[in-house]
Amino acid sequence: MIYLIISIVFYSLNNLLWKKVLQQANSWMAMSLRALLTSFIGLGILIFSSPEILYEIDFNTVCRVSIASCLGAFGLICMISALINGTLRQLGIFNLLTIAFTVFYLLLFENFNFLNFLYGTSLIIVGFSIYVFQIKRLPSEESNVKTIIYYTLMSLFFASSGLVHWYNFKQSIPPLFSVVNQEIIVFLIGGIGLALQPKSVKTQWLQTIVKSGYLLVVMAVLIFAAVWSGFLGLKITNPLLASLLPLATPILTILFGALFFKEKWNKKMGLALFIIAIGAYVLHLNLNQG
Repeated sequence: MIYLIISIVFYSLNNLLWKKVLQQANSWMAMSLRALLTSFIGLGILIFSSPEILYEIDFNTVCRVSIASCLGAFGLICMISALINGTLRQLGIFNLLTIAFTVFYLLLFENFNFLNFLYGTSLIIVGFSIYVFQIKRLPSEESNVKTIIYYTLMSLFFASSGLVHWYNFKQSIPPLFSVVNQEIIVFLIGGIGLALQPKSVKTQWLQTIVKSGYLLVVMAVLIFAAVWSGFLGLKITNPLLASLLPLATPILTILFGALFFKEKWNKKMGLALFIIAIGAYVLHLNLNQG
């Protein structure tokens, strides 16, 4: 489970840098450049440290991994679309729906014994709920049907992507190959999104590199480490834990912002993070007993 904890730390640091980059660059431009850099990092590590993987991968394996990566990319698109009119509170609530979809599938098709993880899961959800409901409401169309549909599809796609990746790892597909494949898919999706942007945005790529280039390089390293460690954690645990522990990511992001950029922090967020940490420890004990 240590891999999942390492993953959420890297994701939190990456999210913090995203906030800085988006103040200087178009989101599609930044996503494309970041994914391209991450793809190069992954390919470099794959070629120089584990070249044998390239000889073991066949066409069917590429298809299975690409399906999981595309589902994750579709979830990302739905999340971006939902956040146009949605709120962080809604995003948090629908993150819980992702867990609900995952649990429902595991109970229905895998005979998953959820009771073994009940106490730890409950603590993490309570801690995350404290975080969600202390977020100030922002003026938005909270009842917008399109926004709710986007959030629901996001939850479904993210849950499906995690489950497909899990099945792939059970078939001994290397997590490193899955990371490289996913980042290439994200780059392609980002490139399509960028191509649909106005011409004025597409001509700003050099300005984006000059202003945010060093941040994008750091983000590329962070997201590679986050995805790889997350996949390693998913491989040795299960989709429930892999979807539960990332609930701490937004709180850790705010904590790092307070530590490094003097951003606001309050006691309720500290309490939420503490309860989630206790829940994670209980889950760790459950895994060791299993």
